[in-house]
Formats: sequence, C-alpha cells, structure tokens
Amino acid sequence: MDQSIVFQFFGGVSQDGLSWAVDYDKVLYELARWFLPIGICLLAEGVRLEKRRNIERLSCYRYEAMRIWWRYKFGRSLLYGIALAAVLFLIAVAVDIVNAGGILDEVWKVFVLWIAHMTTILSFLLLLDVSGLGKSAPAILILLEGGTFLAGFASMRAARFMFGMWGMYFQSKWYYGEGGVSVLPSLITEGVLIMLAYLAGGILLKKSVQKSIVCF
Repeated sequence: MDQSIVFQFFGGVSQDGLSWAVDYDKVLYELARWFLPIGICLLAEGVRLEKRRNIERLSCYRYEAMRIWWRYKFGRSLLYGIALAAVLFLIAVAVDIVNAGGILDEVWKVFVLWIAHMTTILSFLLLLDVSGLGKSAPAILILLEGGTFLAGFASMRAARFMFGMWGMYFQSKWYYGEGGVSVLPSLITEGVLIMLAYLAGGILLKKSVQKSIVCF
C-alpha cells in the first residue's frame, strides 16, 4: 500500500505511528501530496470559470432566467470538476496497474471519499466565484482544507467535525477502525453542504442582480 500511487496521493495523511508533535515534517509532506490533486482540480476549474465569467455575466442579468442559469452553471461546472477529479484518479490507478500488476480492493473506497470531497470543495469554489472571491477561491479552500485537517489531527475528538478529515481514506473508519472518522455521516454532511452552497449561490446572484437593476 505504501508504494501505491492511489493511496499516496488520494488516501490522505495516515495516522500510523505519526504524531504531530514529533513527526510534523512527515505529516506536512503527506498533506502536500494530498493537496496536489486538489490543487490541480481547483486551478483547472478556476481557469475555466475565469474564461467564461464575462460571457456568463451577460446572461445572468435576465432576472427571470437567473435561477435556470445558476442551476445550469452549477451543475455543468460540478460535472467538469468531477470528471477531472475522476481522470486524475484513474491515471493513478493505471500507474499502479502498470507498476504492481493490479490494484488493491480498497481502491473503490478511496475513490468514493475522494469524489465526494472534491464535489464539496468544487461547490464551495462556485459559491466563492459568485461572491466575487473567484480569484482567491483556490487559496481560501486550500487553507480551509489544511487548517481543518491540522485541527482534527491534533485533536481526534474534534476530527469528525473537521472538513479536512472527511475525504481521507486513511482518516476514515474504513481504514482506521473505531478511531477513524465515520464515513456515512461525513458523506451526508458533504451532501448537505453541496446543497447549501447551491442555495447560497442563488441568493447571492439574486441580490447582485437586484442591486445592478437598482443602480441602473
């Protein structure tokens, strides 16, 4: 498992024999590996959103069509981001197959947690984009991921409440047993957060359109 590209870059930070007080360099190294595919997805989606921003801004000013526009933008952007996240994961799987001649049975669990977590992060990216923080969104989300992970890693009592822990297979009960983060509650919570990001984005758009109409 230690040699698996999938587990190295998509499994998250392992707690096996690690202590933040003693092994902080190794923890940060594994956290940096976890950030790599997340950063690629965020930057790719951020660039795509930036290219389309001026065109899409014109269409959202039709007040009656705003909800439809946001639903379309949110759904399509998530699909693009999820597709990229899946492609990166499959590339890692292909490398493992070439190097080891096969993959481990737990790979599907890593995939489920990775895709669910990336979908949540991408929904936050879209929310920040319509809030006017689009250019800063990748950095904000990386800080959110890293900060909440470190808080959870430092105190396992708080780990189940920390966003940065939820997508990591090595932090879940699937791998770590009773000491890990419960999978089903974290997946449900992420689903709720995605819906809240969608609803909040719609509210922000409505307010921005109303403001532009008043100013006009």
